[in-house]
Amino acid sequence: MYFILQEMQIDLGDTPIENIFINDYMPQADGTYVKVYLMGYKCAKDRQSFNNEILAKNLKLPLTDVLNAWNYWESEGIIIKHETDDEYNYIVEFVNLKQYYVDNVYKHIRNVNNKYVDNDKLISSAKKPEIKTMMEEIEDMLGRPLKISEKQKIITWLNKYKMSPYIMTQAFSYCVNNKKVKRFNYIESVVSAWYDAGVVDIDTMVEYLEKRNDRFSAFSRISKALGFNRTLTEAEMRIIDKWIDEWDFSMEMILKCLDNSTKINNPNLNYFDKILGEWHKNGFKTIEDLKYDKKPEKIKKETTKTKNKFHNFIQSDDISGDDLEKIARERFEKKLNKLGLAIPEEGDGDE
Repeated sequence: MYFILQEMQIDLGDTPIENIFINDYMPQADGTYVKVYLMGYKCAKDRQSFNNEILAKNLKLPLTDVLNAWNYWESEGIIIKHETDDEYNYIVEFVNLKQYYVDNVYKHIRNVNNKYVDNDKLISSAKKPEIKTMMEEIEDMLGRPLKISEKQKIITWLNKYKMSPYIMTQAFSYCVNNKKVKRFNYIESVVSAWYDAGVVDIDTMVEYLEKRNDRFSAFSRISKALGFNRTLTEAEMRIIDKWIDEWDFSMEMILKCLDNSTKINNPNLNYFDKILGEWHKNGFKTIEDLKYDKKPEKIKKETTKTKNKFHNFIQSDDISGDDLEKIARERFEKKLNKLGLAIPEEGDGDE
């Protein structure tokens, strides 16, 4: 038994796409951006002259989508824009991804001593609560238990790159949850790049990622605002994606919503999702809009006065002494009537 490929009678051409693009960049990218990249890549391979207007027309897309796509791929570092006199029709250079990985990824792991921490040091480190928590979170992300060799690598990275367990967990979350890449070589390249960039805590990590226009920076800022000492789950990231992509909330508005999280025991994203859902429903998009977010004032219930034996006592400065005597006499008369007695007439007592 053997396999053969049918030969084409007419050569219609092929456009080979590097697996690095398919595996590492395509999964997390917007579908429109992928279409723009592939069509532009084909034109580059075929050495066709094109511009962004023609590209937009062929793909049946608005020109702004095409321009946004190139901005996105430039931020990912896999294309280079060379400006021309026409601001909308710059030259797009597609980076050779294999060379890019050799220069920017594997350089961090070339000529590295492959000796990792021994089992004794691994066991000693595993006893620390923060290390144990880190390993458990990483296993949750990977969806499987870590191998001994993998745990040795992680402990080695902590020492080599002087990274805290919390930031190491964030690095894994960035690669696994955000970039959808689980390869340890890739993860170490990210850890190394963060070390080179001076990432030592959540603030420097957010600053570094914001410069790269990375969505993970938004996840990190929100996680910090909520006071989480853990990475966000994929479900929580999808909720945040909805706030930003579907509801079009700015980070300023999201952080404003989270301002009161410190006053809530065990804050969770579902609680704030309901608040932002109401804001979206009411069309609130800026801090200024929130002045219309007025809650109805509670109506104060009238206090029910408890009756007591003095309740019917008449108190008024307008009643004279004679009036009071008359009222007292009437009440006395009623009591006597109930007893079947009559008030004696004046003078009866003298007979």
